[in-house]
Amino acid sequence: MFKFGFSENKQDEVRGEDTKKSTINWIPASKVEVSESELQIENRYKPNDYRECLFFPDCKLKLIRFERALHDLQKNNCTNILEAESQHSDLIPAKYEGGLKIWECCYDLGQYLLKNIEFQDKFVLDLGCGTGIIGLVALLKNSIVHFQDYNVEVIKTVTIPNVLLNFEDRKSILNRCQFFCGDWESFTKLRDSNNGDEFVEYDLIFTSETIYNPDNHKKLYEVFKRRLKANGVGFIAGKSYYFGVGGGTRQFQDLIEKDAIFDVEIVWRNREGLQREILKITRKQQS
Repeated sequence: MFKFGFSENKQDEVRGEDTKKSTINWIPASKVEVSESELQIENRYKPNDYRECLFFPDCKLKLIRFERALHDLQKNNCTNILEAESQHSDLIPAKYEGGLKIWECCYDLGQYLLKNIEFQDKFVLDLGCGTGIIGLVALLKNSIVHFQDYNVEVIKTVTIPNVLLNFEDRKSILNRCQFFCGDWESFTKLRDSNNGDEFVEYDLIFTSETIYNPDNHKKLYEVFKRRLKANGVGFIAGKSYYFGVGGGTRQFQDLIEKDAIFDVEIVWRNREGLQREILKITRKQQS
Protein backbone atom coordinates (compact mmCIF):
# COMPACT_ATOMS: atom_id res chain seq x y z
CA MET A 1 0.00 0.00 0.00
CA PHE A 2 1.34 3.44 -0.96
CA LYS A 3 1.75 6.00 1.83
CA PHE A 4 3.08 9.52 1.92
CA GLY A 5 6.51 9.74 3.49
CA PHE A 6 5.47 11.37 6.75
CA SER A 7 6.99 10.08 9.99
CA GLU A 8 4.56 8.70 12.55
CA ASN A 9 6.80 10.20 15.23
CA LYS A 10 7.07 13.98 14.96
CA GLN A 11 10.50 13.99 16.60
CA ASP A 12 11.76 11.54 14.00
CA GLU A 13 10.38 13.78 11.27
CA VAL A 14 12.15 16.87 12.63
CA ARG A 15 15.35 14.93 13.23
CA GLY A 16 15.28 13.61 9.68
CA GLU A 17 14.82 17.12 8.30
CA ASP A 18 17.73 18.43 10.37
CA THR A 19 19.92 15.58 9.14
CA LYS A 20 18.96 16.34 5.55
CA LYS A 21 19.92 20.01 5.95
CA SER A 22 23.19 19.18 7.68
CA THR A 23 24.32 16.90 4.86
CA ILE A 24 24.10 19.62 2.21
CA ASN A 25 27.65 20.65 1.34
CA TRP A 26 27.70 24.09 -0.19
CA ILE A 27 30.57 25.07 -2.46
CA PRO A 28 32.84 27.61 -0.68
CA ALA A 29 33.22 31.03 -2.28
CA SER A 30 36.30 31.98 -4.24
CA LYS A 31 37.49 34.51 -6.78
CA VAL A 32 37.51 33.38 -10.42
CA GLU A 33 40.46 34.55 -12.49
CA VAL A 34 40.31 35.16 -16.24
CA SER A 35 43.08 33.40 -18.14
CA GLU A 36 45.00 34.78 -21.10
CA SER A 37 43.41 32.19 -23.39
CA GLU A 38 39.93 33.27 -22.29
CA LEU A 39 40.78 36.82 -23.31
CA GLN A 40 41.24 35.63 -26.90
CA ILE A 41 37.48 35.48 -27.30
CA GLU A 42 37.56 35.66 -31.11
CA ASN A 43 39.52 32.38 -31.20
CA ARG A 44 36.92 30.57 -29.11
CA TYR A 45 33.59 31.81 -30.43
CA LYS A 46 32.18 32.29 -33.92
CA PRO A 47 29.27 34.65 -34.70
CA ASN A 48 26.73 31.81 -34.59
CA ASP A 49 27.84 30.97 -31.01
CA TYR A 50 26.24 34.12 -29.66
CA ARG A 51 23.25 36.32 -30.34
CA GLU A 52 22.74 40.08 -30.35
CA CYS A 53 19.69 41.16 -28.40
CA LEU A 54 18.06 44.49 -27.66
CA PHE A 55 17.06 43.59 -24.11
CA PHE A 56 16.47 47.14 -22.97
CA PRO A 57 15.94 50.42 -24.85
CA ASP A 58 19.24 51.57 -26.38
CA CYS A 59 21.10 48.65 -24.80
CA LYS A 60 22.08 45.92 -27.25
CA LEU A 61 23.99 42.99 -25.76
CA LYS A 62 25.90 40.04 -27.22
CA LEU A 63 25.18 36.85 -25.28
CA ILE A 64 26.44 33.29 -25.60
CA ARG A 65 23.73 30.99 -26.95
CA PHE A 66 22.41 28.36 -24.56
CA GLU A 67 23.28 25.58 -27.01
CA ARG A 68 26.92 26.70 -27.14
CA ALA A 69 27.08 26.92 -23.35
CA LEU A 70 25.69 23.39 -23.04
CA HIS A 71 28.26 22.15 -25.58
CA ASP A 72 31.08 23.64 -23.48
CA LEU A 73 29.68 22.08 -20.30
CA GLN A 74 29.53 18.67 -21.97
CA LYS A 75 33.06 19.08 -23.30
CA ASN A 76 34.34 19.87 -19.82
CA ASN A 77 32.20 17.16 -18.18
CA CYS A 78 30.45 19.55 -15.78
CA THR A 79 28.39 16.81 -14.18
CA ASN A 80 26.31 18.87 -11.73
CA ILE A 81 24.80 21.13 -14.38
CA LEU A 82 24.49 18.34 -16.94
CA GLU A 83 22.61 16.28 -14.34
CA ALA A 84 20.16 19.14 -13.89
CA GLU A 85 19.70 19.57 -17.63
CA SER A 86 19.10 15.84 -18.08
CA GLN A 87 16.30 16.13 -15.53
CA HIS A 88 14.95 19.28 -17.21
CA SER A 89 15.59 21.06 -13.92
CA ASP A 90 16.88 24.55 -13.18
CA LEU A 91 17.80 23.64 -9.63
CA ILE A 92 19.59 20.91 -7.70
CA PRO A 93 20.27 22.40 -4.25
CA ALA A 94 23.98 22.94 -3.52
CA LYS A 95 24.90 21.40 -6.89
CA TYR A 96 23.37 23.70 -9.50
CA GLU A 97 21.54 26.88 -8.56
CA GLY A 98 20.51 28.02 -12.02
CA GLY A 99 22.27 30.66 -14.07
CA LEU A 100 22.31 29.48 -17.68
CA LYS A 101 18.87 30.88 -18.51
CA ILE A 102 17.50 34.41 -18.25
CA TRP A 103 14.23 34.74 -16.32
CA GLU A 104 11.65 37.48 -16.70
CA CYS A 105 12.39 39.33 -13.44
CA CYS A 106 15.84 40.06 -14.81
CA TYR A 107 14.27 42.04 -17.66
CA ASP A 108 12.04 43.84 -15.14
CA LEU A 109 15.04 44.84 -13.05
CA GLY A 110 17.17 45.93 -16.01
CA GLN A 111 14.45 48.18 -17.39
CA TYR A 112 13.77 49.70 -13.98
CA LEU A 113 17.46 50.40 -13.30
CA LEU A 114 18.08 52.06 -16.66
CA LYS A 115 15.23 54.46 -15.97
CA ASN A 116 15.95 55.19 -12.33
CA ILE A 117 19.62 54.65 -11.40
CA GLU A 118 22.76 56.71 -11.99
CA PHE A 119 25.56 54.20 -12.62
CA GLN A 120 28.52 56.51 -13.24
CA ASP A 121 31.49 55.46 -11.05
CA LYS A 122 29.32 53.28 -8.77
CA PHE A 123 30.68 50.12 -7.17
CA VAL A 124 28.17 47.38 -8.06
CA LEU A 125 27.56 43.76 -7.05
CA ASP A 126 25.52 41.62 -9.45
CA LEU A 127 24.54 38.92 -6.97
CA GLY A 128 23.48 35.58 -8.45
CA CYS A 129 24.42 37.08 -11.80
CA GLY A 130 23.93 34.08 -14.11
CA THR A 131 24.45 35.36 -17.65
CA GLY A 132 25.40 38.72 -16.15
CA ILE A 133 23.10 41.05 -18.06
CA ILE A 134 22.40 43.34 -15.09
CA GLY A 135 26.12 43.67 -14.40
CA LEU A 136 26.72 44.24 -18.11
CA VAL A 137 24.28 47.15 -18.08
CA ALA A 138 26.18 48.62 -15.12
CA LEU A 139 29.54 48.15 -16.89
CA LEU A 140 28.24 49.81 -20.05
CA LYS A 141 27.10 52.72 -17.87
CA ASN A 142 30.62 53.14 -16.40
CA SER A 143 30.31 51.31 -13.11
CA ILE A 144 32.83 49.00 -11.45
CA VAL A 145 31.16 45.60 -11.20
CA HIS A 146 31.66 42.39 -9.26
CA PHE A 147 29.80 39.39 -10.72
CA GLN A 148 28.85 36.55 -8.37
CA ASP A 149 27.12 33.23 -9.06
CA TYR A 150 27.06 29.89 -7.28
CA ASN A 151 28.59 27.65 -9.94
CA VAL A 152 32.05 28.39 -11.30
CA GLU A 153 30.93 26.61 -14.49
CA VAL A 154 28.28 29.30 -15.01
CA ILE A 155 30.84 32.06 -14.47
CA LYS A 156 33.31 30.45 -16.88
CA THR A 157 30.80 29.34 -19.52
CA VAL A 158 28.49 32.35 -19.82
CA THR A 159 29.29 35.26 -17.49
CA ILE A 160 32.93 35.90 -18.43
CA PRO A 161 32.39 35.26 -22.17
CA ASN A 162 29.40 37.64 -22.18
CA VAL A 163 31.47 40.39 -20.59
CA LEU A 164 34.34 39.90 -23.06
CA LEU A 165 32.01 39.78 -26.08
CA ASN A 166 30.56 43.20 -25.28
CA PHE A 167 33.82 45.16 -25.02
CA GLU A 168 36.61 45.53 -27.56
CA ASP A 169 39.25 46.67 -25.05
CA ARG A 170 39.04 43.50 -22.99
CA LYS A 171 42.08 43.95 -20.78
CA SER A 172 40.85 47.40 -19.84
CA ILE A 173 37.34 46.20 -18.98
CA LEU A 174 38.76 43.52 -16.70
CA ASN A 175 40.20 46.35 -14.62
CA ARG A 176 36.61 47.34 -13.91
CA CYS A 177 35.18 43.94 -13.01
CA GLN A 178 35.87 40.81 -10.99
CA PHE A 179 34.17 37.40 -10.81
CA PHE A 180 33.28 35.20 -7.85
CA CYS A 181 31.62 31.83 -7.34
CA GLY A 182 30.35 29.80 -4.41
CA ASP A 183 27.94 29.94 -1.52
CA TRP A 184 26.60 33.28 -0.26
CA GLU A 185 27.50 32.56 3.35
CA SER A 186 31.19 32.13 2.57
CA PHE A 187 31.12 34.90 -0.07
CA THR A 188 30.07 37.32 2.66
CA LYS A 189 33.27 36.46 4.53
CA LEU A 190 35.65 36.86 1.58
CA ARG A 191 38.23 39.61 1.99
CA ASP A 192 39.84 41.74 -0.70
CA SER A 193 43.52 40.79 -0.87
CA ASN A 194 44.16 43.73 -3.22
CA ASN A 195 42.88 46.24 -0.68
CA GLY A 196 44.58 45.51 2.62
CA ASP A 197 42.58 42.32 3.12
CA GLU A 198 39.46 44.34 3.93
CA PHE A 199 35.83 43.51 3.25
CA VAL A 200 34.46 45.07 0.07
CA GLU A 201 31.37 47.25 0.36
CA TYR A 202 29.16 48.27 -2.57
CA ASP A 203 27.14 51.32 -3.57
CA LEU A 204 24.58 49.13 -5.31
CA ILE A 205 23.68 45.46 -4.93
CA PHE A 206 21.31 43.90 -7.46
CA THR A 207 19.82 40.42 -7.41
CA SER A 208 17.11 38.81 -9.52
CA GLU A 209 15.23 35.50 -9.23
CA THR A 210 17.36 34.42 -6.24
CA ILE A 211 14.70 34.21 -3.50
CA TYR A 212 13.00 31.02 -4.67
CA ASN A 213 14.44 28.91 -1.80
CA PRO A 214 13.43 30.18 1.68
CA ASP A 215 16.22 28.10 3.24
CA ASN A 216 18.70 30.50 1.61
CA HIS A 217 16.97 33.77 2.48
CA LYS A 218 19.08 34.52 5.55
CA LYS A 219 22.32 33.90 3.66
CA LEU A 220 21.22 36.17 0.84
CA TYR A 221 20.10 38.86 3.27
CA GLU A 222 23.44 38.72 5.10
CA VAL A 223 25.20 39.79 1.90
CA PHE A 224 23.16 43.00 1.90
CA LYS A 225 23.73 43.55 5.63
CA ARG A 226 27.49 43.07 5.48
CA ARG A 227 28.39 44.35 2.03
CA LEU A 228 26.08 47.31 1.30
CA LYS A 229 27.58 50.71 2.14
CA ALA A 230 25.88 52.85 4.77
CA ASN A 231 24.35 54.99 2.02
CA GLY A 232 24.07 52.11 -0.47
CA VAL A 233 20.92 50.81 -2.15
CA GLY A 234 19.87 47.22 -2.76
CA PHE A 235 17.34 45.92 -5.29
CA ILE A 236 15.72 42.48 -5.20
CA ALA A 237 13.61 41.38 -8.18
CA GLY A 238 11.46 38.29 -7.89
CA LYS A 239 8.05 36.70 -7.93
CA SER A 240 5.71 37.17 -5.00
CA TYR A 241 5.59 33.37 -4.70
CA TYR A 242 7.56 30.54 -6.33
CA PHE A 243 5.29 27.54 -6.71
CA GLY A 244 6.96 24.25 -5.91
CA VAL A 245 9.81 25.71 -3.84
CA GLY A 246 8.03 28.10 -1.51
CA GLY A 247 10.03 31.34 -1.52
CA GLY A 248 8.97 34.75 -2.74
CA THR A 249 9.11 38.52 -2.22
CA ARG A 250 6.61 38.58 0.67
CA GLN A 251 8.64 36.10 2.67
CA PHE A 252 11.89 37.93 1.96
CA GLN A 253 10.32 41.29 2.76
CA ASP A 254 9.10 39.93 6.12
CA LEU A 255 12.65 38.83 6.97
CA ILE A 256 14.00 42.32 6.22
CA GLU A 257 11.28 44.09 8.18
CA LYS A 258 11.70 41.88 11.26
CA ASP A 259 15.43 42.61 11.37
CA ALA A 260 14.64 46.36 11.37
CA ILE A 261 17.98 47.42 9.85
CA PHE A 262 16.68 48.37 6.41
CA ASP A 263 13.72 50.28 5.12
CA VAL A 264 12.09 48.24 2.36
CA GLU A 265 9.59 49.30 -0.28
CA ILE A 266 8.04 47.87 -3.42
CA VAL A 267 9.18 50.19 -6.22
CA TRP A 268 7.77 48.23 -9.16
CA ARG A 269 5.05 45.62 -9.67
CA ASN A 270 3.63 44.07 -12.83
CA ARG A 271 -0.08 44.46 -13.49
CA GLU A 272 -0.97 41.12 -15.05
CA GLY A 273 -0.03 37.45 -14.96
CA LEU A 274 2.09 35.93 -12.23
CA GLN A 275 2.92 38.66 -9.70
CA ARG A 276 6.46 40.03 -10.08
CA GLU A 277 7.98 42.79 -7.99
CA ILE A 278 11.12 44.79 -7.30
CA LEU A 279 12.04 45.56 -3.69
CA LYS A 280 14.32 48.46 -2.79
CA ILE A 281 16.19 48.48 0.50
CA THR A 282 18.15 51.26 2.23
CA ARG A 283 19.61 51.40 5.72
CA LYS A 284 17.42 53.07 8.33
CA GLN A 285 18.62 56.51 9.37
CA GLN A 286 19.87 56.58 12.95
CA SER A 287 18.25 59.28 15.05
